[in-house]
Amino acid sequence: MFLFWYEYRAKQEHLFSTYSLSKAEIQKIQNGDIILRHGFGMASDIIVKTLNEKYDISHCAILCKDSDNISVIHSVSQSLSDFDGVQTQSLSRFISDCKTNTVIVVRYKNPQHSNNNIIAERAKYYLSKKIPFDNDFDIRDSSRFYCNELIWRAIKDGYNVDIFKDQLKDSDKKTHYKFNALWDTTHFEIIINHQLRKR
Repeated sequence: MFLFWYEYRAKQEHLFSTYSLSKAEIQKIQNGDIILRHGFGMASDIIVKTLNEKYDISHCAILCKDSDNISVIHSVSQSLSDFDGVQTQSLSRFISDCKTNTVIVVRYKNPQHSNNNIIAERAKYYLSKKIPFDNDFDIRDSSRFYCNELIWRAIKDGYNVDIFKDQLKDSDKKTHYKFNALWDTTHFEIIINHQLRKR
């Protein structure tokens, strides 16, 4: 009964949500930026609770901007989506699946190039390869990706930089599940942070 009630409340919250980014925020977005969010439902809440990080994040994706059109490429399990693995959707649809005031957009600090088009191009490449979702969360297996792994792989393949290097050395092998590397100012600049509104 509790599970039914929990999911019912999450669906109602989702159904009546009017959360969005402003026009000014959308204009700030560049090709190859990374978007993070806390989604609706028990799976997202469990991820946030288990990871217990500075920001309540349960999912992340790569933003691809072509003139005025912005799409999102991310990896999602078929248990949560109609399609398994790396897939694309509109930014507005991605935002509609976010809890209010949970979006963060970050930009990789790329010292060699003036833009991050390579990240977006790598994401499109993985999309074309129909990479399935990594249900084992095995970062050393490059044939399947979970959401953080998609971003890690795009940056590693595109720029030969391992943003999870310190986390993978950690004796706790599960630190690479966390999202904190994506807002670490060593590698990323925070462009939009709606989570600050909650404090």
